[in-house]
Amino acid sequence: MTQGRKKPRVLLGVTGSVAAYKAVDLIQRLKPFSEIKVVATEAGSKLVPLKALEKASGSKVWTSLFKGATPIAPGTPSGSHPLAVVPHIEYAKSADLVLIAPASADILAKLALGLANDLLSTLCLYATCPIWVAPAMNVKMWNHPAVKQNAGVLRYRGVRFLGPESGHLACGEVGDGRFAEPAEIALQVQSYFENFDRWAGRKILVTAGPTVEPIDPVRVISNHSSGKMGYALAQAALNRGAEVVLVTGPTRIIPPVGAEVVAVKTAEEMRQAVKKVSAHVDLFIMAAAVADYRVTSVAKSKIKKTDKGLTLQLTPNADILGEVLKNRKKDQKVIGFAAETDHLEKNASEKWKRKPCDLLVANSVGGQNSAFNGDRNELLVFSQKRSKPVLLKKDYKSRLAEQILEMIDE
Repeated sequence: MTQGRKKPRVLLGVTGSVAAYKAVDLIQRLKPFSEIKVVATEAGSKLVPLKALEKASGSKVWTSLFKGATPIAPGTPSGSHPLAVVPHIEYAKSADLVLIAPASADILAKLALGLANDLLSTLCLYATCPIWVAPAMNVKMWNHPAVKQNAGVLRYRGVRFLGPESGHLACGEVGDGRFAEPAEIALQVQSYFENFDRWAGRKILVTAGPTVEPIDPVRVISNHSSGKMGYALAQAALNRGAEVVLVTGPTRIIPPVGAEVVAVKTAEEMRQAVKKVSAHVDLFIMAAAVADYRVTSVAKSKIKKTDKGLTLQLTPNADILGEVLKNRKKDQKVIGFAAETDHLEKNASEKWKRKPCDLLVANSVGGQNSAFNGDRNELLVFSQKRSKPVLLKKDYKSRLAEQILEMIDE
C-alpha cells in the first residue's frame, strides 16, 4: 500500500449478477476504513441504480472507458491529447485493491482470457495491485466446466476468491453460487489492510477439515467437519503476512491464495504431513477434526450387503496434537481445538489439562447449534495467559479467526 495516505484505495467493480444490489450495502461497510471508487459494467448498471451506488460511495460511478473523450486530431503530438490523463486510469494506477463484487461468470472469463473490451476488464489489466473477486451466479453456471476452468486459471495467477457460498439462490435453486455476505467481504478487506505484514517472517501450520478412514474401497468413516474454521484461520494468518502451510482433509472450500496446500485423506496421512513441517513453524493450529479411530483391517474389495449386521474392529489413531506438544521447540505456540456435544466447559477443561496448548478452542458440535458446516460459531477459549476461559460470542468464523489470532499476540 502507498504510505502516507489516510485511507487505502479500493476500486470496486459491480457486474451483471442478480446480487448487484448488495453492492450498496458492501460500499457502506467498506467506507469507514477505505476510499471507494466504483466501476459498473453495462449489465451491472441495469441491475442496480447508478445513483444508489454514487450516493453510497460519495463519488461518480464510472461505466465507460471512452465517455467524455474527444477524437484525436491528425498530427496531435503524442501525450498531449486529453486521453493521456484519464481519471479512472489514474485511480487504477494507485489503487491498493481491485474488488469485483459481485463477479459474474462473464467477468471471470474476461479476466482469465485477458480481454479488455470494457472499462472494468481494461482496468484489471492495467492495475498492479491485488485483485479479489466475489462470484455470484446460478449453481449450474458456477459448476460449468468453463467457469471452473476460468476460476482455476485466476486462482493460479493469484486472484483471491471470496466465496461463493452455498445456500438458497435468487433463482430458487439451492447450491454453490451464493454471493458472500457483504459483512464477510468487508471484514476480509479490513483485515487485509489493517494487518498487512504484521506477521511477516512467521511460518504457520494449520490443519483443517475432516479425515476419512477407509472401510473398503467404497466406504469410509468420517465426520461432518466442513473445514471452514481451519480455512478461516489460515486466511487470517495470510492477511497478517505470514507464510502458511495448510494441511487439509477433503473439503469443498477453495484454498486461500498464498497458502502452501497439502491435501490428505486419512489421519495417518495428516500426521505424516504435520511431522514434516511442525518442527519448522512458529505457530501450529490443530483445527482439523481428526478421526479418533481407523478400521483395523481394511477390506480389499467391497463388502457385500447381507441381512446380517456388520461389526468393525477399530484401532485408535495417533494423537497428532499430543505429539506436537511433546516435541515442540522453544517459543513455538500451539492452538488446539476441542469439539464436544455436551458439558463443553468441563470436557474441554479436562482436555486442556492433558494437552496444555497456548490456546484451546472449544466448540459445540451437538444438536441444532452444531458448529459443523455453519458459517457462524460460538467459542470458549482457554488461554495460558488468562485465569478463566473467554467466551467468543456467536459470529462469522472469519471474525472469530481474527479474534483467536489476536489472543496469540497478547
